[in-house]
Amino acid sequence: MSMKKLTAVERDLALQQLMEGDTIQTVAEAFNVSRRTIDRLKAGKRITRGVSATRGKAVAVRLSATEAEALERLKTRHDFRSNSDALRALVRASSGILEFDPLVAARLEEVHGELRKIGVNVNQVALAANRGRVDLMKLHWGAITELRQTLPNLRRFLQGVVDEQRRRGVRLFEKWIEAERG
Repeated sequence: MSMKKLTAVERDLALQQLMEGDTIQTVAEAFNVSRRTIDRLKAGKRITRGVSATRGKAVAVRLSATEAEALERLKTRHDFRSNSDALRALVRASSGILEFDPLVAARLEEVHGELRKIGVNVNQVALAANRGRVDLMKLHWGAITELRQTLPNLRRFLQGVVDEQRRRGVRLFEKWIEAERG
């Protein structure tokens, strides 16, 4: 077995195959990596089939015929694979929990990591310049200052987008409930 590292795209594809039900062994063979590599990838992303699940309390619920039909429509409309996935998504949405598709979440984690690295690098350049290890011209100092001010603003902006999506998700859930009742 080759000891190659998976690229970001390969990791996304491997995670997708795991979500679709492929075994760790099958995915490892498809990407020519060890089972351990795929096992660590799966453990790091907490992948389950369908909507992400956490270890928690099992809950049983009895639904009327009308409620059961509504649940089946919901599962079909949103391509949920099980009643548990559909109910879990409803609870999360009604609580205001923003839930991303696992592949989108993985990509967002990569963006977050890259932004953090950029911020660290900017701070290292500024520190080196302050200690006299790097001779920066006035133009460079202006660019570094702008970056140091912009990165936190970018973080706040992205947090605002996430917060708005969460609010929108709750509003959409409430509209769905009204539509189902009416």
